[in-house]
Amino acid sequence: MRRFLTLVSLFCLAIPAGVTISGCTRNPGANYCNGSGYGMKITDVAAVTIQPATTGISMAYGQTRSMGSPSQVTCTGSTVSGGTVNWGTTNRNLVDISPSGNICAGTWNRNSGGGIADYTTCTAPNPLPKTGGLPYATAYVTASVQTVTSNPVEVFVHAQVSAISLVTSSVSSGSSSGSGKCYSQGTQATLDAEACYTIGSTQYEFCAPSTVTSHYACPGGLPPGVTSVPSCTAAIGTLNYSVGTSSIATISSDTTTNKVTITAGQPGTTTITASVAESGSSAGYFSTCPPKSIKLAFADGTYEGTITRGASQNLVTTVYDINDKLITGLNLDYQSTDPLDISTGSTGSVAAALPGVASIYAICQPTSCNPSPINEIGLFGTGLPLSSNKVTVSTPGTASDYLWFGAPGKSKYIVPVELLTGTVGSTIRLPYVPNSMLMDRLANNIYFGSERGLMVVSTASGQVSKQEVNLPGVVLAVSPNSGQVLVNDQIRQVFYIYGTSTGMSATTGGMGTAAAWTPDSKTLYITDSASAGPGHSNTLYIYDGNTGWTSCKAGSACAGNFAGAKNLALTIPSVGAYLSGNPTVSRTWCPTGTVGDYAGMTFYPQGDSVSAQTDVLASTTDGKHMLGAAVNAGGVWLTDIGINIPPTTSTCSLSAPLSTNPTVNATLPITVQSAVADTAVTQIVTSPQSDLAFLTYSNSGTTTGATLPYYVPGSGQVKYLTLTGAAAITAPVAGAFTPDDKLFFVSTTGDNKIHSISVPLISTDPAHADTQQISPNLPACTPVTDLGCTLTAPMTDPVPATVIVIKPRSTT
Repeated sequence: MRRFLTLVSLFCLAIPAGVTISGCTRNPGANYCNGSGYGMKITDVAAVTIQPATTGISMAYGQTRSMGSPSQVTCTGSTVSGGTVNWGTTNRNLVDISPSGNICAGTWNRNSGGGIADYTTCTAPNPLPKTGGLPYATAYVTASVQTVTSNPVEVFVHAQVSAISLVTSSVSSGSSSGSGKCYSQGTQATLDAEACYTIGSTQYEFCAPSTVTSHYACPGGLPPGVTSVPSCTAAIGTLNYSVGTSSIATISSDTTTNKVTITAGQPGTTTITASVAESGSSAGYFSTCPPKSIKLAFADGTYEGTITRGASQNLVTTVYDINDKLITGLNLDYQSTDPLDISTGSTGSVAAALPGVASIYAICQPTSCNPSPINEIGLFGTGLPLSSNKVTVSTPGTASDYLWFGAPGKSKYIVPVELLTGTVGSTIRLPYVPNSMLMDRLANNIYFGSERGLMVVSTASGQVSKQEVNLPGVVLAVSPNSGQVLVNDQIRQVFYIYGTSTGMSATTGGMGTAAAWTPDSKTLYITDSASAGPGHSNTLYIYDGNTGWTSCKAGSACAGNFAGAKNLALTIPSVGAYLSGNPTVSRTWCPTGTVGDYAGMTFYPQGDSVSAQTDVLASTTDGKHMLGAAVNAGGVWLTDIGINIPPTTSTCSLSAPLSTNPTVNATLPITVQSAVADTAVTQIVTSPQSDLAFLTYSNSGTTTGATLPYYVPGSGQVKYLTLTGAAAITAPVAGAFTPDDKLFFVSTTGDNKIHSISVPLISTDPAHADTQQISPNLPACTPVTDLGCTLTAPMTDPVPATVIVIKPRSTT
């Protein structure tokens, strides 16, 4: 044994200096937070945090909520689970907390017996707290883990809040409109609130910002014996706010000061919801100031210009609000009176595809621009539309055209003509006899109504592309964006709004004689007249994406002088519509009534009334004239109504609705054959350049030699054009201008031809203006055999065209 120990000793002495053997030493300090080998270990809980750390918790009497799990970290910042959590409260009679971390705004049950588990029933504080005479008080809760205590969280215990009202105060200059509370785009306000609580059946002031010292939002004012109220943050805790429409305003919070700031965005009014004590309600409305004026112009500031075919150009749009502050980023609708040839983009760009003339407008139209909750329409001017000035765009050149001729009720065929070759195409046979024929403004499809269903012909293929047998009726209107078709089933007396790609979208009961969509495809006007026959009534219907269906019957409070109308025409820009009859009246897009009283508002009220009989109406594209015509005293009379759209620096006002202001420039007789007692006016057709209008009519007589009346708006003089072959012509019944304003096509009875009228020759050589005659040769339908045929006896001769639709095409 001695020899062994001696050997080991010698071995250790033989190891060179500087050489160590692993495992011979250790570092106990690495497991401790201070690195010294004692105290708190790096695996121990070093800090406990419970939330909400800065805003506190708001609870009404008897409410409960869970505190959730506390956050536990070590001294190195690592998350750790430290075992049992012990919860504490500074006032168990006000704020009680269970071992699992459930808070009671009052006291939990304990040892209740009868099988009732502990901490399942929360009883309101007894006695109820009072601070400064108001029913609230606060206490603090904490959580402890491994002897480490968390931050305290303040708990506000109070009577139930029965109402909340917003209070805003400007924090940046130029934000408010007079004494009102709309804010210009980009400006900010501090967002605060008043709160009410109820004693008996009366709501009293609970809390309010220090700026509110009178005119309290709560009906009872200050509670009995209370001379002032604290801020809501001090009394009931931090309120949480949310915006209904985020484009109108955005909210940001400073967690250090608990201040809330709201920033104005796009024009409009939005709801602001405030929540406290785990319940929320609409606290009020915030308004970003609406536009006062919309200026549209070319880049050089002019309002008339030329864009060559195939090119595009951006218009400059400048918008100011009612505080004369610049607005940017508006979602405007840009409208063209000739969207097929000269189209507009969503940002004000204009593209010229084919020769033509168009008036361009920018429209701020709710709900996409300046929206408002329906019960707050008109608040500071929000929820109301506004139009810009007109910009005239011309695209020089000449285009050829495709034409389609039809005779609803008399033929189940249509005939195409291509002007470049001058040849009449093959007739296209429809499945059923149509009762109506309309082309969409983009000239993609022609829609035919019938008793058997809707028929669609593609202008590209010249074939029937679709049949909708579940949509019987008359096609009254096609939306400008080609997305919707209005069909009126006059047997079942129902309106169908048919989505061309989505199917049925809206229906309502009623009958109509005429309809028109506004250029933005958002508002639809439908008019009806009892004189149209059984089932019809003197009613105006309006469908709007914001307000839904509105109807107004003659004799009701909303009717004004409206007594039924067979025809209507939109003003340009589309701020309203004129309705035919005697008197001729307009309806405007600005409602009347009181802000906040939605039930008492009149939407699309009467704007003006003109003492003139009209059966048909048409507006000029320059927005200056509304032309009407009617059979009167054995002849046909023309009425030229001068239109004065109010300046764009005025917004709609509920007390004084925006309206047209007509002056009758001329009421002029057009002498047709006086012997034709049953003459009816069929159309007034205005030119794309607003400098010419033709009037067509029909009669059942056989007197020939009929002429084509034409009129230059504002001239006060009606003239007549003698057509080629006049000896056989009994009446011009239908017409249409080409979009480039070079030709006017008119269909005539007697010779059953289409006459091509050169528009330039009307003023320079009218005797030779009728440059070409086309025979469409539409086959007649067979009475009784063909359902929907309105002929009283079989015919072997072709029938005259009563509808002409045109699609331009390039000559290259």
